[in-house]
Amino acid sequence: MKLENSIFEESYLTGFSQTGIHHVLTNKSFLSLMETVAGTHSGYCHYSFNDLAKENRTWVLLNWKLQVFKRPSADEKILLQTWGRPLTSKVVVLRDFKMFNEAGELCAIASSKWCLIDMSTGRIAKLPDNLEEIYHGFIDESVFNIDDLPSIEIPNCQPVNSDVYKIRRFDLDINKHVHNLNYLDYAYELLPLDVYDGPELNNVEIIFKREIKYGDTIKSFLYVEDNHYIIVIKSQDESVIHSIIKLY
Repeated sequence: MKLENSIFEESYLTGFSQTGIHHVLTNKSFLSLMETVAGTHSGYCHYSFNDLAKENRTWVLLNWKLQVFKRPSADEKILLQTWGRPLTSKVVVLRDFKMFNEAGELCAIASSKWCLIDMSTGRIAKLPDNLEEIYHGFIDESVFNIDDLPSIEIPNCQPVNSDVYKIRRFDLDINKHVHNLNYLDYAYELLPLDVYDGPELNNVEIIFKREIKYGDTIKSFLYVEDNHYIIVIKSQDESVIHSIIKLY
């Protein structure tokens, strides 16, 4: 691992468990690896989940945006880079990523948005004023050349597919909420089989609005608009939107 000019980087070896039906890294695996390097970076800076637990706080992910250019196979060495971006808010921070293969080719870029939660109140906590210092500096580089992650609009049409699912224990993460990457599983379950079996969808956007807990029953709805697949995950009574996902 290395931290240089405020960019943290780490190398990984891909595995077969990270590949899907096309024998290359799935979108979930791309995001999982990026989440891993973000955690390693935070650990290096002594501001990880374990460090925050002592203060009764935790990191929570609010958004993902991923674009894939090239998909490594199993047993390939990859290099991941990540960095924080200068704060424009007292409660959210942006973190960007790049993935390269062993030949130095850019495989993927991603951006994410995070906040701190006070576990005693369940509310968003103010970021520390010295967060940039904690992470040894932020850099003002956006891989998508955007100041913030885009919103996702729910299409004004009828869904073409839906599903009902009761949350199991294996869906949960360290915060006892559904892990953010499992939302992709719920989304892919709704895709038409020819789309699921077809070429990989290289763009993923996810907005997390409300946590999902053990025992909850969720309803997922699939909309199709301009070759974009938009999945809306709601509570059982459809009064709460938990997440909106766009695949294209």
